Amino acid sequence: MNIIIVGCGRLGSTLANDLSDAGHNISIIDRDNERLNVLGSGYNGVKIKGIEYDNDILLEAGISTTDVILSVTPDENVNITVSLIAKKIYKVPRIIARVVNPNRKYIYEKLEIEAINLTQFGADILEAKLAVKSSETIANLSKDYEVVDIIVTKARSFSVKEVEEKYDCIISAIISDESLILPTKTELIKQGQKIICTISKKSKDRLISSL
Repeated sequence: MNIIIVGCGRLGSTLANDLSDAGHNISIIDRDNERLNVLGSGYNGVKIKGIEYDNDILLEAGISTTDVILSVTPDENVNITVSLIAKKIYKVPRIIARVVNPNRKYIYEKLEIEAINLTQFGADILEAKLAVKSSETIANLSKDYEVVDIIVTKARSFSVKEVEEKYDCIISAIISDESLILPTKTELIKQGQKIICTISKKSKDRLISSL
């Protein structure tokens, strides 16, 4: 998959390395050359220094043929501008933007831009843990589906793809040593880690038992 990442901060650089290691074609853009250098010699994608929403820079990154663009800078205006250019001009199939200020999420909704609010996501998990105590259920989405957290106790590792396909679920996060990972399909789930998973209630017990 061809993916452009806009912003090479902690989130952007982590995504670039992980997705590149997973076999995707990655181009990452940042106006700060020092941040790009943080990627190191192990990164095998394309690094581009320049203004993130500049048309020539986006073309150099391959926006006309990209499958996904992830705009994850710490600047709300940059994320919105890049997303609109990708959507309106280049018709990129999928655009995901980082919400910097949770109070401005409505802007993304109004513009119909897919957005991820990491601050709210983390807060929801912490609030759910306080509310449900020892329960495995974080939220009931409907009468058939719920969001659960499950601690992996089995010694063997499982890939995200293996678990999702076998139990018809979606793994949205892996928590390990107080760090949160937004996993790729090839990410391995290991003993002692916790997964955040959306799954049907009828499949939940089978998944818990397998892990």
